[in-house]
Amino acid sequence: MKIYLDIVLLENFIMNYIILFSTAIISKSKINYLRIGLASLISAFYSILNYIWNLGNWESFIIKFLISIMIVLIGFESRKLKTIFKQLILFYLVSFTFGGISFMLLFLVNPANIVFKNGLLVGTYPVKITIVGGILGLIVIIAVSHIIKDRLKTKSMLCDLEIFYKGHYQKLKTMIDTGNLLKEPISQTDVIIVEKNSLRGIVSDDILDNLENIIQGKWLYAREDIYSYKFKVIPFSSLGNENGLLIGFKPDYIKILDEEECIRDDVMIGIYNGKLCKSNLYTSLIGLDILNNRKTLREENSVR
Repeated sequence: MKIYLDIVLLENFIMNYIILFSTAIISKSKINYLRIGLASLISAFYSILNYIWNLGNWESFIIKFLISIMIVLIGFESRKLKTIFKQLILFYLVSFTFGGISFMLLFLVNPANIVFKNGLLVGTYPVKITIVGGILGLIVIIAVSHIIKDRLKTKSMLCDLEIFYKGHYQKLKTMIDTGNLLKEPISQTDVIIVEKNSLRGIVSDDILDNLENIIQGKWLYAREDIYSYKFKVIPFSSLGNENGLLIGFKPDYIKILDEEECIRDDVMIGIYNGKLCKSNLYTSLIGLDILNNRKTLREENSVR
């Protein structure tokens, strides 16, 4: 059976382009059509060379792995190692899915024209099989990713929060709440809402157990050190509580640990006298403004 290298090149270019494009969508990477096209072309040329060369299994595996890393780096221009690793894993998952679907279509259409040589599956199947396989693969991947994202939506919105105050430290789980736009009304400082029980390591138990009395001004005489906290009253509104009040204080600084460790020293902690999550999955709420305007530790240290 004759193998036309130009057809093999075109088929692999189309499939690789669809795979890289789908990987970019799923990983939410910036889509650069030119870079994806260049990476797809390099991968397609490698498919031709791999068909011509007669390499051993280990040599072929190592070269394929290195080529896959190279085309991911070229296609997405990522600099963070964690992001590159994520894109590489997704690239493999998408490739396996698309390869399986295309092989199934090819086997159903004309199995006699399938050739397996040097670890490469080739054949005289029409280009439309590649395109249809890619489209079906894209549909399957997007559908599955939506199902997974729906199930993991809550967990993906969680990150670790560390609060540092007067030589004390407390680490807790926080949820990124797009609806948390709470600010201290005078200074317009962003407010992180934290359950009172999560602050017992850095705030006195007497104060936490008497929040309502403090708000009403009935307990101020009982503790002289209460003034050292420099508490502020922060009004808020929520479902079922249109005129709520929180006691807030300014920590020395906080650390936000999600994809990278970041620090901010210009926020306030609003003490919530209740439960934010019945399952205790998180005990604080942080707004997007705090995440979008944060400083990295390196930036903060350079300022200091």
